Parts: sequence; structure tokens; C-alpha cells
Amino acid sequence: MARYADDFVITSQTKENLEKIIPKLEDWLKQRGLTLNKQKTNIRDIRKEGFSFLGFDIRQSKSTTLRLGSNRYKRKAHKMRINAKPNAKRIPSPNAKPKEEECYSCFIKPGKKETKEFLTKIREYLKKEGRVLSFDVVLKKLNSKIRGWLNYYRFVCSKKTFQKIRKEVLDAIYRYLRRKHHRKPWKWIKRKYYMTVDQDSHNPYAEIKGKRKKKEILINAAKDVPIIRYEKVKGTNSPFDPSLTKYWNKRQTKWGKARFAKGSKYEQIYTRQKGICPICGQPICMEEEFEVHHILPIRDGGNNSNKNLSILHQHCHKAKHKHLHSRVD
Repeated sequence: MARYADDFVITSQTKENLEKIIPKLEDWLKQRGLTLNKQKTNIRDIRKEGFSFLGFDIRQSKSTTLRLGSNRYKRKAHKMRINAKPNAKRIPSPNAKPKEEECYSCFIKPGKKETKEFLTKIREYLKKEGRVLSFDVVLKKLNSKIRGWLNYYRFVCSKKTFQKIRKEVLDAIYRYLRRKHHRKPWKWIKRKYYMTVDQDSHNPYAEIKGKRKKKEILINAAKDVPIIRYEKVKGTNSPFDPSLTKYWNKRQTKWGKARFAKGSKYEQIYTRQKGICPICGQPICMEEEFEVHHILPIRDGGNNSNKNLSILHQHCHKAKHKHLHSRVD
């Protein structure tokens, strides 16, 4: 599979530097048979306007003043001592008078335009396709759409946006159920379609019929998908250094755990395995395909309990069923 990216961002401390680099960039692209789209090329001040990139709004906001003696001041002073340069701004002594300094923090949030478009699609689905479908099918489709959107934006400052998504989706489902049962009172609708989870009574659910009966509950955008922050690699650690195998395995399994919903069955199995595939002994990373394996097959009396399930790489699972590996313990 080949992937192509034609969007990029160039940052600089001054506008003059960016204006100088554009001709050089055009020459560099011309050598490779590419051209720069001048209509989409903009120079913006991130403090005043900000910009949107791949569905994210990136902007620097004026934070609280930096006071002498505060923890933020001490952290900045420590960084300045480490990265001291001849023309660097001098750090005032502890005996200096208290001063205030303007400080900007960079915030990356889900784009307002993308959030609005996503909510519009949810409402349109409930109004059109959802009218003729049963509620369990509608809820399953909604969970699929919402989970995919949340997983894309879970790595930035998304807490308030996720709360907004939760509220707007609940309102849309409320209007959908009112239209579906326009002659029934709200108490009847609430008894039939809502359940209490963690002292929250506003959780739409549906019972899925079949051999394995289960309940499909609307994903809680504010709780079920925790926000994750990227961690910088320590020092000059390289993945090609054989002495740092444990460090990279621990880092990869931590990110692998982030793909599962908090408290879900998959997360419990992944934690029990410590993120390691029982077949090959390698960590199951976030971007890798996986499959769930029954240690004791159902035809031999096995079940779907956590103890009888294990998470394997997709290729390891196929090799296991072709009897290319020993039995999973």
C-alpha cells in the first residue's frame, strides 16, 4: 500500500524568513516534477489567526502571566540555563523585583468546521436512513461512526469537544426517538431505550437478538475514549540499539493498549498478556492488525470468557490455525 501526503507546514519565527524560503521551495519541488499551489499557500501569524491542518485547529493563545518565583517561571529558567546562548535573554536574579511576562501556549484542537460537519452527518443519518431501521442497527452504526472520529482526535486537546459531541448526539437521539414514537410519553421511551451506567441514566441502548444476546450501548465520548498524550523519546534512544529493547517494547505496548476502550474485555486481555503476542513474543503495537483467538475452541467446549481468549497478531493467528506454531498456553 502506498501513501501520499501533499500538505505540509513550514514554521519560522519571522515572516521575512518564510517569504525567502518560498522561491527555494518552488525550485526544490520543480526538480521533482511538482508545483506549489499558490492559492492554498498562506503565511499566517499563529498568535493572531492560527491555521487548520488535517482537520486540526492549531493556534497559540496568550496564557496567564509568568510571575517571578512561580513553578512555570522556574521551569522556563531551567530550560534557558540548559540552552544558554550568547544573545539569550538574561534570567533575573531571585532578589529582583517581581515582574510579569507575556507567555503563549500552543493548543491543537479538533477543527470547528470538521466537528460541525460530523454532527451534521449524524443528524442526517438519523433523519433519513435511521427512520426505516431498527434501533439496534442504528445504535451499532452510530457507535462505529463516533468511535472512529474520537480515535482520530484523541491525541490533542479534545476534552471539551468530546463533551460537546456527547451532548449533541444525545439530543439528536432524543429527537429521533420522539419522532419514532410520537404517540408515546417520554417515560415509556426512557424505560424502553435508556439504561443507567455509572450513575448516568442517559445511556441509549438496544438488545441485539440472536444466539449471543448482548446489549449495544451508545459510546460515551466523554469517558469511554480517554485522551492520550504523546511522549517524547528519551534522550537519543534509537530503536536500532539492541540494548534498549525493553524500553521500546514498553513504549510500544503502552500505545497498543490505547486502542482499546477503557475497561473493555479486549483491554483486560491485553493487560493480562502485558501487550505481548503469545505466538511470536513481540509487542502488539497500536497500528498493527490483531485477532482474538480461542485457546480452547468452542467446538471442544470452550467459551468466550477472558481466560479462554488471547489477542494475537493477524498473521500469527493465521499461522496458528495452519498448525505452524505450538498451542497457546
